[in-house]
Amino acid sequence: MSAPEPVHPLAGVARGRHGAAGDAPLRVSFPARDIVQVMVRRGQDAALAAAMRTAFGIDAPGPGHTASGSGVTAIWIQPGQWLLTAPRTTEGALAVRAAEAFSTCAAVADQSHGRTTIAVSGASAREALSRGCRIDLHPRAFGPGRAASTPIAQIGCLVHQTDAAPSFELTVFSTLAEPFLHWLLEAGAPFGVEIA
Repeated sequence: MSAPEPVHPLAGVARGRHGAAGDAPLRVSFPARDIVQVMVRRGQDAALAAAMRTAFGIDAPGPGHTASGSGVTAIWIQPGQWLLTAPRTTEGALAVRAAEAFSTCAAVADQSHGRTTIAVSGASAREALSRGCRIDLHPRAFGPGRAASTPIAQIGCLVHQTDAAPSFELTVFSTLAEPFLHWLLEAGAPFGVEIA
């Protein structure tokens, strides 16, 4: 008998429109993501880079950047460490894939249940996020394929811009997902927020 699938920490949130009426609301959704942390072993940088190319078809991204391929996105989080993310399919599938790929060169930790991703998009996304974000999200400084860890509303958050719309994926610890969403609803209220 297998264990039941975990419930998303934001599963009970009311869908629909929140805040002001308008034609260009902030769009929010809760994509189910597998999230795996990869930590290179000492002296194994070249081996990890080769393994990432072989297993996922991407080069390990450098500071502040991401790379995508084979249905997986690698996000640099600090020297020698990356998060791999992918749409959730079979429980633990990305962790198994990463453990096999990096068995000799890195430690792998499944973070899929410990972290939650909130997707935010729309013309007002930058302005809403800037109300609590300490990094410069202006397009000249932060664009598609960029990522940074920063407190937003006093909650640690990994900010990843996925496209020029702009769209962002915000990854927080699952235990803080609900208070983070409450802040996001307040920050987006002047524009209106549509939760899908």
